[in-house]
Formats: sequence, structure tokens, C-alpha cells
Amino acid sequence: MKANSRFQITSKQLIFILIGTSIATGILSLPRVVSAEADQDAWIAIILATSVPMLSWLMIERLGRRFPNLTIVEMASLLLGKFFGTIFSIGFIIYLILFESVVLRLGSEITSQFVLPQTPISVISMLIIISVIYIAQKGAKVIGRLNELLFYFLLFDLLVLLFSLNLADSTNFFPVGGAGGGKIIKALLPTAYAYAGVEILFVTYPMVTKKEEVLKAGFIALGIIMIFYVTVTVISILVMGVEVIQYHIWPVLELAKVVDVPVIERLEFFFLVVWLGVVARPVINHCFSAAFSLTQLLKLDVNKHYSLMVIAVGCLIYVISLIPSNLVLVLKYATYVGYSFLIVAIAYPLLLHLVVILQKGRLKKS
Repeated sequence: MKANSRFQITSKQLIFILIGTSIATGILSLPRVVSAEADQDAWIAIILATSVPMLSWLMIERLGRRFPNLTIVEMASLLLGKFFGTIFSIGFIIYLILFESVVLRLGSEITSQFVLPQTPISVISMLIIISVIYIAQKGAKVIGRLNELLFYFLLFDLLVLLFSLNLADSTNFFPVGGAGGGKIIKALLPTAYAYAGVEILFVTYPMVTKKEEVLKAGFIALGIIMIFYVTVTVISILVMGVEVIQYHIWPVLELAKVVDVPVIERLEFFFLVVWLGVVARPVINHCFSAAFSLTQLLKLDVNKHYSLMVIAVGCLIYVISLIPSNLVLVLKYATYVGYSFLIVAIAYPLLLHLVVILQKGRLKKS
């Protein structure tokens, strides 16, 4: 990949891009999903599940070290050949589009239910995707800066949730380890889905100016994500209890509702307004990744055709997001997409590593 200032980011920006790609609508339902399996020990499952994205990040980073100037499309073509490399890359692009279609629809559903109940889902999704396309067209550098800015807005939402601790009941948290190792291990699979986002390194690695800092940046980002997930889950368990959590699709939003701050009423409204920007981040990041990868796959000039690819990918994400007829189907599709994350994050880099090993050192560094 040729250097282009529009597609260059710092390791610090990479941290915020990874955080922005991972923390989305999933965090709102995470306490319910994990506690359904691990009960009050859901927080333990979240910590243990961090090993999955860390392993993925490590494998992708090692591939990047060997081929520092190649994105996944270029790497797949080199290692797998033109035919299989194309199939490999198409699978990656389809995954990105499907994943963000689900995120876009969930974000629109939440907005419709809690903020704009009279506005059609299609209109809400259209407004979000227009913003996504506009920002994604600016390139990686602008996207990195935006992710950093929106991260601090995310801290506001976390602060709102902390106010709910005045209703906490410590007995909901005990006994620690009471769920048993079997339940905790069973919860690891659905918990790992919450860390989807590490696969974006396949595209962004060549864009990082100081590549020696990529591994550290990823682990820092994953540590921050884990802290967010654990904090939100622990607060949910302390305030609501495991049994009550299961009655709410998005228990974190219920926490925002119970917050009582003098003078300010309906603090959950401010929580959701800020959350709209948070929801847009992963869609922007993956739309950028899919459009950039598609441009390379079609062997087009990035400077001339990237913006058109962003429009095409953005429109496709929007159309697919409207296919599910109801929220139940959306949540079902989200589960399927979660399984595909494990394929892209673990199987993809593992396969490429195996090919490199089979080449027995005959490949030259790019």
C-alpha cells in the first residue's frame, strides 16, 4: 500500500479506533447476555474472554510485522494466490458489511424506542448512514481523530451509570465464584463477541506511522474496553440483580432511567443523545475498512475511487439493515454475526500464519 497522508494514523489514534469499533450497541445488552450464563460471576467471564481478542490482535500484528505495507487484500493475494485470495478478501468484506448492518439496525431500534418513537426505523437509519458516509470519506486520519473525540463522550455515559450505584445492593454480587467454573466457561463464547473490532487491524496496520507501537496500542485498547465492560456489568448486577436483568433487552438503558440527579430530569435522554455518536463509530470504522478493502480488491485508484466505494458500501449497509422485519430477528442475526467474528478474528489470521509456515521462509518481507 502506497503512503498517503489521508490514510495515516498514529498508534494513539489506533487505540481509539479499536475502542470505537468494539464498544457499540452490544454493551447495552452485555450484562444480560453474560449473566444469563454466568450469573453474578459475569464479570469474571468478561475478563477471561479478553484472551480471545488479545490472541487475535497478536496474530494479526505478527502478520503485519512480516508484511508491514500490505493490507489483508494484498496479503491474501500474495499468500493464497489470485483466486483463493479473492475469495478470502470477499469473505472479509462481506463480514464487515453484515456486522455493521446489524449494528446500524440495533442503534436505530434503540433510538426509535427511547428517543424518537414516532420516527420510522428507515428514516433514523438513513440519517445515521448519511453521517457515516460523509465522515468515512475523509479517510483514516479524520476517523482516528473523531474516535478519540467521541471516546470522551463515552466517559460521560459511564459517569451517568455510576450515579445509579446509590441503589446498589451488595448481596446481588455474592457469592463470588458461586456460578461455578462450568457456567463461566460456557459464558466465554457469547462474551467474546463483545470484543469484535480487533479485525480492523487487518486494514489499518499499514497505515500506522510507528508500527513498533501497534502491539502495545492494541493491548491498551483491549484493557480499556474490558474495564468498560466489567464496570457496566458489575453496576447492572449490583443495582438490578441477575434475575431482574434477564427481563430487560437493554439493561444498561434501564440503569440510566433510575438515575436521579437534582434539577436535571430524564437523564437517560442525555445518555442516549451522547450514545448516538457512540453507535456511529463502529459503523464508520467498518464502512471505511470495507470500502478501502473493496477499492484494493477491484484494483482501483484509492485517491480517485475510494469515496465512491464508501457511498456504495454505506448504501449496502443501509439496505441490509432494513431486511429484518422485527427486533427479534435482528437479535438472532446478531448472534450469527457473532460466530462469524470468531472466524475472521481467529481462523483468518491462523490460516495466513499456516501458509507462511508452509512457505518455509521463501516469502520475502514486503
